[in-house]
Amino acid sequence: MEITNTLQQHLKQPHISPAKYVRSRHLELAESIADRHKIYLDTRYWLLFRDAVLGRRTDESLIALLDCLRNAVQSGRAICPVSQDSFSEVFVQNDPETLASTTELMDELSGGVCQTEFFTRLDAELYHFMVQKTKGDAAVYDRDKLMWTKCGYVLGYVSPQNTAFTMEQSDAIEKAFFDQMWTATFNDMFAHLGCCPDWKVDPSSVDHMNVGKFAHNDEFNSFKQLFMIELAGTLDLLQNSLAEIMFQMYLTEFGAKADPNAKPDPAAGKMAANLVYHAFRLNKLNDELPTLRTHVTLHAALRWHKNRKYKPNDLADLRHAAMALPYCDTFLTEGPLCHLIHEKHLGLTDRFKCQTFADPELALQHVREMGV
Repeated sequence: MEITNTLQQHLKQPHISPAKYVRSRHLELAESIADRHKIYLDTRYWLLFRDAVLGRRTDESLIALLDCLRNAVQSGRAICPVSQDSFSEVFVQNDPETLASTTELMDELSGGVCQTEFFTRLDAELYHFMVQKTKGDAAVYDRDKLMWTKCGYVLGYVSPQNTAFTMEQSDAIEKAFFDQMWTATFNDMFAHLGCCPDWKVDPSSVDHMNVGKFAHNDEFNSFKQLFMIELAGTLDLLQNSLAEIMFQMYLTEFGAKADPNAKPDPAAGKMAANLVYHAFRLNKLNDELPTLRTHVTLHAALRWHKNRKYKPNDLADLRHAAMALPYCDTFLTEGPLCHLIHEKHLGLTDRFKCQTFADPELALQHVREMGV
């Protein structure tokens, strides 16, 4: 990994907090890719393209599609951002040579650009929603600019902590560490991690989900009702995050006047969850909370097919779609997920501009028509 030493620079800028500095770098990244056509590849396509590079696949349409994407990325017209799930699924490979080829391709097509991990994204959307509804549009950044990061943080944000330093020194170290991680590549991560077959999903992990699904198959008689059931369950899991969001809003509002002994209030999290629930119930939302909407919609869609069992990779597939549909222009995935997304009663193809394809030939035709 190339060494980036910015510690002295940050020691001279103690007035810039780590949070402010990190936010500025994320906004710079978002601006740098704002005009690019964003093409999300799920794990299947990363591996298909890798096999084409290695000569293991000779499909003309697949090779032509890869060439098209390479040219578009090189010319600055497109970018293929990577998600937490693509990263994790790619790294379960056992063969170091094929994994190295995959990470090289990921570096080439993504330029190290990633989408923030799933729960960070959910929290960002919820915070944006709460602040926007209470303070107005002027109080928030453009939401689309908050969803991009670099591959060093594809699994989430981390920072070094050591109480032996002063606050100014600790802040400078955190910012310098961020700068170092910001330059990391997927090849750097491969050199550090190697193959990670232990990351593979345990097939038994969905057994209890299937038991629960079939035990509750008679509790709904419309897709809207099922959507609301899934939404309620998801919001229950997010109540702690919502309590923290409400607490951060309180601290921002009152600043130095805030109660120093105050803590996140579970009651506030429950209140916020109810607000979101009823906003969906009353159809009061337009483009707000797109990741939550997409994930809940597709989770409900899997339950709507009453005889279908959950598969080990289903949850990752739903997160792939929840990453792609709200923030990308084209989504290349596998057949079953593509078919699910296009089910008319879900309304996803009407709501989002992102076009989803499983067939390389159709995808190639689309990106050419789009001038990518």
